[in-house]
Amino acid sequence: MQEIPKQFNFQEDEEKIYKLWEESGFFSPDKIDSEEKYCNVLPPPNANGELHLGHASGYTVMDIFGRYERMKGKKVLLLPGKDHAGIQTQVVFEKKLKEEKNISRHELGREEFYKQSYEFTTKSADYMRSQEKRIGISADWSREKFTLDPDVLKTALETFVKMYEDGMIYKGRRIINWCSRCATALSDVEVVHQEAEGKLYYIKYPIKGSEKFITVATTRPETMLGDTAVAVNPKDKKYEKLVGKSVILPLQDRKIPIIADYRIEMEFGTGAVKITPAHDPLDWEIGKEHNLEEIQVIDEKAEITAAGGKYEGLKVLEARDQILKDLAELGLLEKEEENKINKSICERCKTIIEPLISQQWFANVDAEKYSLKKEALKAIKDGQIEIFPKNFKKIMIHWYENLNDWCISRQIWWGPQFPVWYKGEEIYVGLEKPDSESPDSAKASTGEWIQDENTFDTWFTSGQWPYTTLRFPEGEDANKFYPTDMMVMGRDILPFWAARMIMFGLYKTGQAPFKNLYFTGLVRDKEGYKFSKSRGNGIDPLEMIEKYGADALRLSLVMDIAPGQDSRLYEEKIESFRNFVTKLWNIFRYCTSVENFELVEKLEKEDLKSLSDRWIVSELEEAKKAISDLLKNRDISLAQSRLRRFTWDQFADWYVEINKIEKNTKVLGYVLDNLIKMWHPFTPFVTEKMWNILKGEKNLLMVEKWPEADGQLIDKNSQKEFVGLQEIMAKIRNIRSNYHISPLEIIDAYGEERGENEIIGRLGRIKISSVRAVGKMLPISGQGITLWLDIAKMIDVKKELGMTNKEIKNFENLIAKTEALINNEKFRSKASAEIINSTNARLDGYRQKLEIQKDLEKNLKSLL
Repeated sequence: MQEIPKQFNFQEDEEKIYKLWEESGFFSPDKIDSEEKYCNVLPPPNANGELHLGHASGYTVMDIFGRYERMKGKKVLLLPGKDHAGIQTQVVFEKKLKEEKNISRHELGREEFYKQSYEFTTKSADYMRSQEKRIGISADWSREKFTLDPDVLKTALETFVKMYEDGMIYKGRRIINWCSRCATALSDVEVVHQEAEGKLYYIKYPIKGSEKFITVATTRPETMLGDTAVAVNPKDKKYEKLVGKSVILPLQDRKIPIIADYRIEMEFGTGAVKITPAHDPLDWEIGKEHNLEEIQVIDEKAEITAAGGKYEGLKVLEARDQILKDLAELGLLEKEEENKINKSICERCKTIIEPLISQQWFANVDAEKYSLKKEALKAIKDGQIEIFPKNFKKIMIHWYENLNDWCISRQIWWGPQFPVWYKGEEIYVGLEKPDSESPDSAKASTGEWIQDENTFDTWFTSGQWPYTTLRFPEGEDANKFYPTDMMVMGRDILPFWAARMIMFGLYKTGQAPFKNLYFTGLVRDKEGYKFSKSRGNGIDPLEMIEKYGADALRLSLVMDIAPGQDSRLYEEKIESFRNFVTKLWNIFRYCTSVENFELVEKLEKEDLKSLSDRWIVSELEEAKKAISDLLKNRDISLAQSRLRRFTWDQFADWYVEINKIEKNTKVLGYVLDNLIKMWHPFTPFVTEKMWNILKGEKNLLMVEKWPEADGQLIDKNSQKEFVGLQEIMAKIRNIRSNYHISPLEIIDAYGEERGENEIIGRLGRIKISSVRAVGKMLPISGQGITLWLDIAKMIDVKKELGMTNKEIKNFENLIAKTEALINNEKFRSKASAEIINSTNARLDGYRQKLEIQKDLEKNLKSLL
């Protein structure tokens, strides 16, 4: 056996180990001979940046499941890929062009910009791939896909054509979310809503034919230039006589009606609101029902249009200031109030969103021939997909039930263009230009056909990721692995991605795209804040891997968290798990240092020579079953916690120490064999290194058989007996501590002869005799074990008794004072629940310590 270094050299070994895995071919399911299969099509990160903690967290979860299933003997496919990420990549690359070359996309032109964007994403993807490997993900890189790969894109575009033919796609004028910076429409889920400080403006609208006014409240006075009505709730008694009358729109001198609509909130402002159908989603709906004119006064550049009269050309906020000034001069600005507003911003570039009426392409989510939302709802309610955590099922149902038609067109250059062609009044929807010779073309024609310039919403292509990457329906992988077994993603992209994949999968393939859907939470900093550049609290996962190793980072990302719940990460936590990995390595070093040590795969009852042998093997078999069950139920954190408890609290703290006395190398080899295998999904690098040392590099741990529990080796009686031994040892340690007896001093003791006496004697540093000495001794008991300790000659009993009495009085006084405080009505009425709970906890602590001191007093008195 090669010499084993004192520490696992992760900086040197991780790259070598990953290379071994890749060269073995076992990342590919084709190398594994099995009828059972497991597939996880990995979420494609945006090919425009670097690996961040969200990626690292998700990849760790995916890889733990993948490695576990591979060791269970299945053909495992973790299929990686990258997303072209339309708007986000265009924003990133435009910024790069400006910073590095001081040019805009318009100076390049659409074709050249697309070409350079493609090269940029290809380079980014290459770099990200190298980063992903550092985290240890066992993905089949030979199958890696990109959302713009010809075969992937062809299938995605075919879906659009089919939906169009099925009456599920339409082009129309609707109010949409418009980002003036990105110069494109956005879907509702691409808009971030933030609460911010703002103002509520009260504006008086003169009632036609009267000297009276109706006062409306608004947070956006600049849109009043496009008002086409004032609305009140029909139940609002104070306005019932005004409904049907008209007002003169200030600044525009235009007559508009006063209407009644049940959607108006009587509690908001004065109960009367302005209606601007061209610049507010609710107003647009109200306008449609009341046949109101739509007047667009803000354009795609967030500037006032010609319809805004003298304010034409002003930016939105400039126009607001001027309008307020003019209203005040006219005596029509009644008042201003501080008010919380819900600010809508672009999810990608953070620009304020303008609701505009625009000609866009939409997917009808509730079409007559096929309802995307109803079929998805049915699948979720029927349990076709198991969701982790379970409460996210309700969130998905709520989202589908409130889903509106989806705006799928974007006015950007980066991404696939719509397969839609125009010639005069003619329109053709198909993959090829109509006058081409392609057999796909259903309509040959002469003349110039012009392709629609819109590009697809990113989520339209990535929403089809599971079946496009597997080449559904003809592909061999689709036949083997679709529907997939698992999808892991951050909870923050539930509406963006998970919901769309389910809708598309059901529509295109007739099946839900995955059987299990596992949500990870957000990774936050030590104080619970999101990682952000502005806070300067970011953690670079690659830097942490360089410093502490991939295994330490993996453990820190998944330990003590549940599906869907946010977790906290900080460098000290990662460092603590590096120490955790080091301790695992030290256990390995001890075992391999034992003479004639070797790993043992199977054990017989005859190999168990002592109580400690029977106990540790019984505990191991129970741990194996529990850990397997937890992983089967997708509870990574509890599985890891259970494995850690066995490894540290039972094997390292107890059996390893006892084995130094009893030296049963066969049991030692059996336990280590199982531990290395069970730790592998969580800490693949250090465990593979251990296996290489013991088995050679040709025998890879990653395809070893996952340990199955052997019920024949579970021995409840031995477990119970060993608890007694542990209780005795704990009491001996407490006696040393409480009576100030040095750990180096040997305590004489009396007890019956039993097989475990040598272990108790060696570990507790006591000398057990079967002949009782003269004098008073201190009895201690555990389950089935009793010893008498001769400590009277080692301590000053009277002095210890005096000290104990002082401690008893001290705790009695503390208890009395704390009880009086808790029973004080003034304290209870003013103190917070947190302080009251803390005080009660402190009282419980005092009571426990008092009981310990009384036990000490009793023991000391028995020695007098």
